[in-house]
Amino acid sequence: MKITEIKHFSHRHKLELSYSKTPYQCDGCKELGFGSCYQCNKTKCNYHLHEICAVAEPFATHSFSKNSNFKFKKKGKRGKACKACGKDVQGFMYKSKETYLHPCCLKLPSTLNGDINGESLRLNLEVKASTKCLICQNKEIYKGKLKGWAFISSCGKHCYHVVCVNNMNFENWKTGYFSRLQSSGGTNGSVLIKEENGKSSKNKGWLKRYALELVANAILGGVLTTAAGSLLGL
Repeated sequence: MKITEIKHFSHRHKLELSYSKTPYQCDGCKELGFGSCYQCNKTKCNYHLHEICAVAEPFATHSFSKNSNFKFKKKGKRGKACKACGKDVQGFMYKSKETYLHPCCLKLPSTLNGDINGESLRLNLEVKASTKCLICQNKEIYKGKLKGWAFISSCGKHCYHVVCVNNMNFENWKTGYFSRLQSSGGTNGSVLIKEENGKSSKNKGWLKRYALELVANAILGGVLTTAAGSLLGL
């Protein structure tokens, strides 16, 4: 059973477990979040923590680094990038030797499963892409010498770098797209992916966009509940 109220070292007030229908910036790791979170309900506070950041364990492991133990750190390190998403670690993080991971990246699910209109979809988290990412159209992304993780479908047709989806989420958030979508009642508990022309299509490429929506929600730390309905207007 989840704890509904906590006292966290990073904030002076108690934080309550809630659900954000629009993305927010986590005040712990400084990355975007969506869905389940702990937040301060004081009028003048706009303080949020990913659920993962709020209950972060002091030590953790990951299957991609089997011989490494990661230690939780309260502050990031300038110029150091998360091995999963390629973005700088500016706040809460996990460190093992010279490997850095955001808490939400360390906890990314190893598989994502979806079913829409009778089509089942399974995406696996891989340490590198074996096919071209459908966003950047490249197999590999480097930030210096860093390779980013990727979600790849079992059929091999859908591949998305974590860093590419992360950047897409950030750009949509920065331009206010999520807020406009929420005001129009269009999220329904999941992230609706914007096409290049700024419109959502109900037919063309729906499975590709559904795969992207699964990944976007996972990276934002949300729980995909009604993506099919929000994406296709069902």
